[in-house]
Amino acid sequence: MKSTDLIKQNNELRKQLTPENKKYYEDILVYIRVNLNKEEQQTEEILLEILQDILDAQKKGTSAQVFFGKNPKEISDAILTELPSDSEKYWSKLFFIFFLILLQYNLFDLLLQPVVAINWFNTLFPVILLMVTAILGLFSIKYSTFASDRKKCYLFAFLALLFWMGSILLPIIDRQMNGLVGYLLFSHQAFAAFLFILSISLLVLQFRFKMNNAAGIYITTFFAVLEGAVLINLINPVIASSGLQIVLWVVIILANVLGILREKIKS
Repeated sequence: MKSTDLIKQNNELRKQLTPENKKYYEDILVYIRVNLNKEEQQTEEILLEILQDILDAQKKGTSAQVFFGKNPKEISDAILTELPSDSEKYWSKLFFIFFLILLQYNLFDLLLQPVVAINWFNTLFPVILLMVTAILGLFSIKYSTFASDRKKCYLFAFLALLFWMGSILLPIIDRQMNGLVGYLLFSHQAFAAFLFILSISLLVLQFRFKMNNAAGIYITTFFAVLEGAVLINLINPVIASSGLQIVLWVVIILANVLGILREKIKS
């Protein structure tokens, strides 16, 4: 059975849990699933086995806490030590593609500016800060599950907030100081051509490495269409109003939401 089928079965069976058992089990589920370095298929198989054990105990009038013990974190940690880690090669590809998608967001915003001027502080560094934010956010979610880890949860959440704010403030400071380092200037057509090639490459990579999640494909395809429109002069960023830019970003957000909803329906 595929991991997606296991997730669907898990979602259906969880509806049979009592509120107390559901809370107990979902704490384990979140704590384990957020460890993205573990092999997905075996992770979902074990989670389903635990769920079926809890349901069997529930039918006999035994709560999950009595059946597994009062400390679900110990069980979760024990399971995590047994689960095999996913290949480092897979994760290097995943983070590489994630990096390129974030870079794509950042560069596209520059394309809509009257003058395309780039340097390290308005392109690469904010993306790196956003990647660190995402990683810290995952740790915060992981440690939010159990009361004993709440201090770690708040620490990682605070650090994630700092890095996120840094990703926003860095380009603003750079702009206010007229460039912390020198700018490279591009014509809109030349920059659109570069971004179009980047978008097509991202689509190929996502399909090539089977990381073809709907949200990523929708948004990258939409970027490619817009970049192609700029390239052939259907959209002129120089005379584009702020209203048009707002419309474009609303459509981009909707593309993300549709992709996420499609993934949820599939699972």
